[in-house]
Amino acid sequence: MNIHIKLLSAIILSSLTYGCTDDFEEMNTSPNDLTSVPYKTLITDAEISIVKAYNPVLNFEVSWARYNVRDVYVQNDRYEQTGSGTNFNVYSGHLKNLQAAIELAAEAEDNNAIAVAQIMKAYAFQNMTDWYGDIPYSEALMADDSENPNIYPKYDSQQSIYTDIIAQLKAANTMIDTSESMGTADVIFDGDMTMWKKFANSLLLRVYMRMSLIDPTTAQTGIEEIMADPSTYPIIDSNESAAFKYWLPEDATYRSPYYMDPTQAAKQENVTSAYMVDFLKTRNDLARLAVYAEPADTSGEYVGLPLGTLGQNTPDLSIMGVAEFRSTDSPTRIMRYSEVLFILAEAALNGWNVGITAQDAYEAAITASFEEYGLEVGTYLSEALVDFNGGIDQRELIGEQKWCALYPDGNQGWAEVRRTGFPVYVATTEPVESLYPGNGTILRKPYPYAEAISNPEGFNAAISAQPGIIEEKFGAGVWWDVN
Repeated sequence: MNIHIKLLSAIILSSLTYGCTDDFEEMNTSPNDLTSVPYKTLITDAEISIVKAYNPVLNFEVSWARYNVRDVYVQNDRYEQTGSGTNFNVYSGHLKNLQAAIELAAEAEDNNAIAVAQIMKAYAFQNMTDWYGDIPYSEALMADDSENPNIYPKYDSQQSIYTDIIAQLKAANTMIDTSESMGTADVIFDGDMTMWKKFANSLLLRVYMRMSLIDPTTAQTGIEEIMADPSTYPIIDSNESAAFKYWLPEDATYRSPYYMDPTQAAKQENVTSAYMVDFLKTRNDLARLAVYAEPADTSGEYVGLPLGTLGQNTPDLSIMGVAEFRSTDSPTRIMRYSEVLFILAEAALNGWNVGITAQDAYEAAITASFEEYGLEVGTYLSEALVDFNGGIDQRELIGEQKWCALYPDGNQGWAEVRRTGFPVYVATTEPVESLYPGNGTILRKPYPYAEAISNPEGFNAAISAQPGIIEEKFGAGVWWDVN
C-alpha cells in the first residue's frame, strides 16, 4: 500500500534515533509536552473524517447509482476510473486513528470509547470492502506494531471481513453502558450511548441483509435474533433516532461539507439524473421530487440528464435540491429509519420472523422517507407503480423504493443496486458513450495501482482469489453480489 514505505521509514528513523543514546529521550523530552494524542481526540477526528469520506454527495458512486450525474467532466460517469484514481490512504488516516484509540481506551478501561471506535471502524471497513471486495483487514493496521510489524498485509476475503464486522458490532453493543456519556468528544450523537447502540444494531441489520443472497442462513439467524430481543438489540425506530450527523451552520469550519454557494462554478458540474426525475414523475411523487431536485433555471421544469451525457447547458437542467442537501446545515445521513424498515420488509418477504409483515414494513418505510423531509405520504402508497398488492413483483417494489429513499447516499444506493438488481434500469443500463461498451454497468472499484508495486504478494493473491474480474471493474462482482 502507499502507506508501507512511509511507515517503514518512520520505524527505521525511530530505531536509528533511539540507538544514538539510551537516555536521549529522557534528556530531551519536556515533562510538560504531550507524548501522545488523547484517545477521545482521535475518535473525534476519525468521526469527522469518516462521515465526510463515505457520505459525500458528489462522488462517483452517486453517479453510478443514477442519483446525480455530471454534465461536464463526464469521464468517470462513463467508467473511466482506474487504479490510478483510487488509494488506500484511509489505512494511515482514520482507520489508524481508531485502532490507536481502541488501544488507548482499553488501557483507560473506557468501554464506551472502545465501542464507539469499533462501530465506526466496522462502518468504514464495510464501505471499503463493498467497494473493492477482498481488502487488507486482519493485518492492515500492523505496520508499526511494536511486537510484530507487518508492512505487507494479506488481503482478507470479504466473507471473513463480514464475519468479523458482525462480531465487532455485537461486542460493541454488549460493552456499551447507556448510563454514561462519551461527552463532547462524540460529535455524531453528542455522547448519547443509547443512540450508539441503536446505530450499531441497525448497522448489523444492514450487514446481514447485504450478505443475505450469498449466506441466507447467517442473515436470517442474525436478523431474527435482533428483532426477537429489542431490549438487548435496540434499533433505529424513528426518524428522530436515525444516525444523522448535524453540522454547525454558523461555523465556517464545521458547517455542512455539502454546502454549495449557488453563485459558484461547482453548480455547473452536478445535475439530477434523468432516471431519478422520471422515476419520481411516473409515480406522481412530486413531493420528494421538489426536495431532491431544483427546477431548471430556464424552464422552471424538472429536467434530468442521462448518465454520461456531455455538453448540456446546466440552466436547462435540474440540480440537486439545495435547501435539503446543499445548505450550510444539511446533515450527513449515515443511516436512515426508512432503510431499517426496508430491511425488515425484505426480511419479512423472505419469510423471516421479524414481527412485522412485508407490506406493513414497506409502507412504513415509504412513509418514513416522506416524513424525513416533513412531507405527507398522502395517496402515494396506492399509486399503480407503488401499490404493494398492485401486481408488480413485491421484491422489485421494495428494491426500487429503497433505492429512492437512500438518495443521495451513493455508497449504499450503488451497493443495493448491485445486490438486488433493482431498479432494473440502473442495474443494467450502461452510461451514454460508455468507455467500455458491452461490459455492462460497473460492479466494483479498481484496486489502487500502487498496491501491485508496494504489496505485490497480497495484491496478486487477492486477484487470484476473485476470478472473473474484467477490466478491473466489470465481470465478477464482490462476494455478496450474486446477481
